[in-house]
Amino acid sequence: MAHALTYVTSSESWKSWKSRKKLPYQGVVKRDWVPTGRIDFATNLDGNGADADQPSEFKLLVEERRIVESIAGNENLEIQWRLATLKEAKAVVTQYHKFLTDHSLIKTVFDETMSLPPPKKGQGNSSNQSLAS
Repeated sequence: MAHALTYVTSSESWKSWKSRKKLPYQGVVKRDWVPTGRIDFATNLDGNGADADQPSEFKLLVEERRIVESIAGNENLEIQWRLATLKEAKAVVTQYHKFLTDHSLIKTVFDETMSLPPPKKGQGNSSNQSLAS
Protein backbone atom coordinates (compact mmCIF):
# COMPACT_ATOMS: atom_id res chain seq x y z
CA MET A 1 0.00 0.00 0.00
CA ALA A 2 2.91 2.34 0.64
CA HIS A 3 3.88 2.03 -3.02
CA ALA A 4 0.48 3.40 -4.13
CA LEU A 5 0.83 6.40 -1.83
CA THR A 6 4.32 7.04 -3.11
CA TYR A 7 3.04 6.95 -6.69
CA VAL A 8 0.23 9.43 -6.01
CA THR A 9 2.30 11.85 -3.98
CA SER A 10 5.24 11.97 -6.37
CA SER A 11 4.88 15.02 -8.66
CA GLU A 12 6.76 13.42 -11.57
CA SER A 13 4.61 10.32 -11.55
CA TRP A 14 1.44 12.44 -11.22
CA LYS A 15 2.38 14.52 -14.28
CA SER A 16 3.19 11.44 -16.35
CA TRP A 17 -0.06 9.79 -15.22
CA LYS A 18 -2.08 12.91 -16.17
CA SER A 19 -0.43 13.27 -19.56
CA ARG A 20 -0.96 9.61 -20.41
CA LYS A 21 -3.65 9.15 -23.02
CA LYS A 22 -6.57 7.31 -21.49
CA LEU A 23 -8.72 5.10 -23.64
CA PRO A 24 -12.32 4.93 -22.44
CA TYR A 25 -13.53 1.51 -21.48
CA GLN A 26 -15.64 0.21 -24.34
CA GLY A 27 -17.29 -2.72 -22.59
CA VAL A 28 -18.71 -5.64 -24.55
CA VAL A 29 -20.48 -4.70 -27.76
CA LYS A 30 -23.80 -6.55 -27.76
CA ARG A 31 -25.09 -4.98 -31.00
CA ASP A 32 -22.75 -3.12 -33.34
CA TRP A 33 -23.52 0.18 -35.07
CA VAL A 34 -26.91 0.14 -36.82
CA PRO A 35 -28.41 3.08 -38.74
CA THR A 36 -31.55 4.48 -37.09
CA GLY A 37 -32.94 6.03 -40.28
CA ARG A 38 -32.59 9.59 -39.00
CA ILE A 39 -30.63 12.04 -41.15
CA ASP A 40 -29.51 15.62 -40.78
CA PHE A 41 -27.39 18.20 -42.59
CA ALA A 42 -24.31 20.03 -41.40
CA THR A 43 -22.62 23.13 -42.78
CA ASN A 44 -20.22 25.87 -41.77
CA LEU A 45 -22.35 28.88 -40.90
CA ASP A 46 -21.27 31.45 -38.35
CA GLY A 47 -24.81 31.99 -37.08
CA ASN A 48 -25.28 35.14 -39.13
CA GLY A 49 -28.89 35.44 -40.36
CA ALA A 50 -27.74 36.82 -43.72
CA ASP A 51 -25.89 33.58 -44.50
CA ALA A 52 -29.14 31.59 -44.56
CA ASP A 53 -29.95 32.75 -48.10
CA GLN A 54 -26.46 32.22 -49.48
CA PRO A 55 -25.41 29.00 -51.25
CA SER A 56 -23.31 26.78 -49.05
CA GLU A 57 -21.82 23.31 -48.90
CA PHE A 58 -23.86 20.82 -46.89
CA LYS A 59 -22.88 17.43 -45.54
CA LEU A 60 -25.40 14.66 -45.03
CA LEU A 61 -25.21 13.09 -41.56
CA VAL A 62 -26.58 9.69 -40.60
CA GLU A 63 -27.47 8.66 -37.03
CA GLU A 64 -26.31 5.27 -35.77
CA ARG A 65 -26.68 3.46 -32.46
CA ARG A 66 -25.17 0.47 -30.74
CA ILE A 67 -25.64 -1.34 -27.44
CA VAL A 68 -22.65 -1.88 -25.18
CA GLU A 69 -22.69 -3.88 -21.95
CA SER A 70 -20.65 -2.31 -19.15
CA ILE A 71 -18.50 -4.26 -16.68
CA ALA A 72 -21.40 -4.02 -14.22
CA GLY A 73 -23.72 -5.73 -16.70
CA ASN A 74 -25.72 -2.63 -17.61
CA GLU A 75 -26.68 -2.13 -21.24
CA ASN A 76 -25.75 1.32 -22.52
CA LEU A 77 -27.13 2.82 -25.71
CA GLU A 78 -24.52 4.80 -27.63
CA ILE A 79 -25.56 7.19 -30.39
CA GLN A 80 -23.30 8.81 -32.97
CA TRP A 81 -23.68 10.95 -36.09
CA ARG A 82 -21.40 10.22 -39.02
CA LEU A 83 -21.02 11.39 -42.60
CA ALA A 84 -23.24 9.50 -45.03
CA THR A 85 -21.81 7.17 -47.64
CA LEU A 86 -22.42 7.77 -51.34
CA LYS A 87 -24.93 4.91 -51.39
CA GLU A 88 -26.90 6.46 -48.49
CA ALA A 89 -26.85 9.92 -50.08
CA LYS A 90 -28.17 8.48 -53.36
CA ALA A 91 -31.00 6.75 -51.49
CA VAL A 92 -31.99 10.03 -49.81
CA VAL A 93 -31.97 11.94 -53.11
CA THR A 94 -33.96 9.18 -54.83
CA GLN A 95 -36.64 9.24 -52.12
CA TYR A 96 -36.76 13.03 -52.23
CA HIS A 97 -37.25 13.07 -56.01
CA LYS A 98 -39.91 10.36 -55.75
CA PHE A 99 -41.79 12.43 -53.15
CA LEU A 100 -41.65 15.54 -55.34
CA THR A 101 -42.88 13.61 -58.40
CA ASP A 102 -45.67 11.81 -56.51
CA HIS A 103 -47.01 15.11 -55.17
CA SER A 104 -46.66 16.98 -58.50
CA LEU A 105 -44.12 19.34 -57.03
CA ILE A 106 -41.58 18.80 -59.80
CA LYS A 107 -41.87 18.34 -63.53
CA THR A 108 -39.45 16.59 -65.78
CA VAL A 109 -38.32 18.03 -69.10
CA PHE A 110 -40.57 15.57 -70.93
CA ASP A 111 -43.71 16.62 -69.01
CA GLU A 112 -43.81 19.99 -70.69
CA THR A 113 -44.76 20.09 -74.36
CA MET A 114 -42.58 22.62 -76.05
CA SER A 115 -42.95 23.68 -79.64
CA LEU A 116 -39.82 25.13 -81.12
CA PRO A 117 -40.20 27.70 -83.88
CA PRO A 118 -38.99 26.60 -87.31
CA PRO A 119 -35.44 27.70 -88.18
CA LYS A 120 -35.22 31.05 -89.99
CA LYS A 121 -33.46 31.44 -93.31
CA GLY A 122 -29.92 32.65 -93.07
CA GLN A 123 -29.40 31.12 -89.63
CA GLY A 124 -27.72 27.81 -89.07
CA ASN A 125 -24.35 26.24 -89.23
CA SER A 126 -22.06 26.27 -92.26
CA SER A 127 -22.93 22.69 -93.28
CA ASN A 128 -26.64 23.60 -93.69
CA GLN A 129 -25.77 26.67 -95.73
CA SER A 130 -23.53 24.72 -98.11
CA LEU A 131 -26.31 22.15 -98.71
CA ALA A 132 -28.86 24.85 -99.47
CA SER A 133 -26.65 26.46 -102.19
